[in-house]
Amino acid sequence: MTPPAFVRFVLSVDDTSYDRAAAALLDLPTPGWQEADEGATLVFWLPVEIVDDPSLQEALDGLRELGRLRAVPERAEWLTYWKRFHHAVRVGVVTVRPPWLPADPDALDVVIDVGLAFGTGSHATTRQCLAALQQVTPGSLLDVGTGSGVLSLAALRLGFAPVYGCDVDHLALQAAQKNARLNALSPHFFTADVGDPGAELPATDVAVVNVALNPIVAYGKRLQGEQDVARPRDVLLAGLLQTQADEARSAYAGYAERRRAQEDEWVFLHLERCA
Repeated sequence: MTPPAFVRFVLSVDDTSYDRAAAALLDLPTPGWQEADEGATLVFWLPVEIVDDPSLQEALDGLRELGRLRAVPERAEWLTYWKRFHHAVRVGVVTVRPPWLPADPDALDVVIDVGLAFGTGSHATTRQCLAALQQVTPGSLLDVGTGSGVLSLAALRLGFAPVYGCDVDHLALQAAQKNARLNALSPHFFTADVGDPGAELPATDVAVVNVALNPIVAYGKRLQGEQDVARPRDVLLAGLLQTQADEARSAYAGYAERRRAQEDEWVFLHLERCA
């Protein structure tokens, strides 16, 4: 099978533009991005077939206003090369590891094959959610923006059931299904945009929402405005920059802020439904 073709984008920004640039990347249909040069440069990838899409070009023009943006074709082998940079991550009793590393016998094991979906366990927002899941009473769970499925799979290991994971990206859901098979686990994955009033969402005790600001706010407004959307007991929010946390919090009327934590520029919120 011919590997998918990608374009690598390199965005160089200064400190005053970094937060806006990082937030913009979270809204792009990119399979992955990373920092270089101690955060002064952001590198991300886009599939060749969508690069010329007018709406995407508008987003790329916005990035050009924040710094210097360069684009180069990526070698077909890059998906193999970047695997060497991924390692096992231990958060509490859970270890997330790539399949080429051995399991930790003293931890709950989650295997994530590094593919095109966001979520290897190494990002600060994923670690924040993994830690929070170990502090919440297990029950049914909805994983919004499931990506590679890492939080859904970790939740099942921690005793949550049933577990549902949704995403708008079909590549992410394919990767999540593959990882579920690797772990011999059976979460219920489905395609949904939580901001779409027509998207049906399961009623669960817990919702973990590790995405960007816009879908976080949209989900909060759905919980306020629609009687047919069940309100989870606990809502865990991640993927928020420090400058976005208060806006996200204000979208969740009827919820009390139980905990707020920050790692680097990323803020995590644990909200609890008011009686």
